[in-house]
Amino acid sequence: MRRPGRLSATGIIGHIDHRRTFRWACAGHPPPMLLRRGTVSLLDSEHRSPLFGVLPGHQHTTATDSLRDGDLLLFYTDGMVERRGEDITEGIGVLRETLLSCDGLTPQRAQDTIVAGYAGEALEDGTCLLALQVGS
Repeated sequence: MRRPGRLSATGIIGHIDHRRTFRWACAGHPPPMLLRRGTVSLLDSEHRSPLFGVLPGHQHTTATDSLRDGDLLLFYTDGMVERRGEDITEGIGVLRETLLSCDGLTPQRAQDTIVAGYAGEALEDGTCLLALQVGS
């Protein structure tokens, strides 16, 4: 008997082209955050699809976002924002506020700041962060 859980994964696959257009697909993963000039927004999560591998042959939809110089994109795993007994939107809100405090920082300093904010927590799941900044 095959177990779907062994053949599935969440994730985001994306590409930023030379015009700074970010095309991406999301498979059961929390949406990326965009820090732009003192404002943090969640990128369009309406394009979330089922986990990779759950529905063989499924066509994952893509979203398109225009990026600007200085924009900071934050990708994170659900382990950063999910807590037992807590709605995931609360964890996303906490991460969003922490990212907002990183305005003007380099991607490495932003990641360091975020990790430091979670240092005292006993996280129940693996976590991963990736911050990248659009340059000229």
